[in-house]
Amino acid sequence: MTDREMLLYNSLKGLYLLDKADAHTVASDLMGLQAQFANYPKASLQIRAVDYDPKEPFRGLVKIWSHRGTMHLVPEDELGLHLSAFDNGGPFIHGYWGISQADADRWAPFIEEEIGQGNHTRDGLKAACTRAGMGEKLLHQVFYGWGGLIREMVCRGRIVCGTGTQKEYYLPKPVQRVDRDQARRVFLRRYFEHYGPATVSDCRYFFGNWQKPDMDPLLDELLPELVCTVIDGKKYYSLHEPETDGLLPDCVLIPGFDQLILGYKDRDRMIDRRFLKELTNISGIVSPSVLLRGRIRARWKLDGSKIIVTSFDRRLKKDEAAIRRKVREVFAKQVNEVVFTETEA
Repeated sequence: MTDREMLLYNSLKGLYLLDKADAHTVASDLMGLQAQFANYPKASLQIRAVDYDPKEPFRGLVKIWSHRGTMHLVPEDELGLHLSAFDNGGPFIHGYWGISQADADRWAPFIEEEIGQGNHTRDGLKAACTRAGMGEKLLHQVFYGWGGLIREMVCRGRIVCGTGTQKEYYLPKPVQRVDRDQARRVFLRRYFEHYGPATVSDCRYFFGNWQKPDMDPLLDELLPELVCTVIDGKKYYSLHEPETDGLLPDCVLIPGFDQLILGYKDRDRMIDRRFLKELTNISGIVSPSVLLRGRIRARWKLDGSKIIVTSFDRRLKKDEAAIRRKVREVFAKQVNEVVFTETEA
């Protein structure tokens, strides 16, 4: 293998894109599955999890605003670990949502009580707050889509989001927190175990919400324990000696917002730079993609009972059979047609 192929092979193996594991292990080792769109983490588990159940795809997982700053599905029994790494146990409300501490202290317990009584939907909670006297302006601030009191409650583990497509909230099981740095040490080790070999820059990118002065001492503590591989003058670190004699598969289906893509600042191991704009649009949406013989060269989209594959460079003809085999392997009876298209020039 070339150096680039070695890096990619170890990423695919560490992130369960070569060999499957149970869903809990996948979500735990990947440190959550990004979940802005419910179909993406579902596809991630369908591709990776040996025990994937289409009737209960997210069994044992909860949805939170993770320490990475976006919605993630994480194992319910690791909720305390994620909240501890988030380090959000201080003052209850961030002032920039425009909600006073007094209002937060009044309405958070009310919302928790409503949820505890079975009122789980966003609309149902808004209606209950309105009946209880919450004004229109505060209602908007509390239920603001990208923040507000609801987000603050999730970030502190007082509630969790429903894992389906509806906006629902639930009370979590009792949460056991640990020291923030202790939690972050766990995640840093997981990163270099499952995403490695990776550079320090890649690691900083993945944990982008962690402040550098807080992160540096933990990295300085961990790096001497790691295996260092130097490629073209760059230092790549991994928890174990990387494999150098693996065989890259002909085809891998990669879900949208996948950890394979989000795990690295430098994506040269998997995609040519000229195609990056085909993978991530101007809004930051990371499309589901197709890895062919070691390079991402197409997008895929599930449309009813068919999958539409859109190539980046009009040269997929010899790979169509491999793509069809992979689609049959992953989606079985769910898909009965694969349609091939090309990006417009």
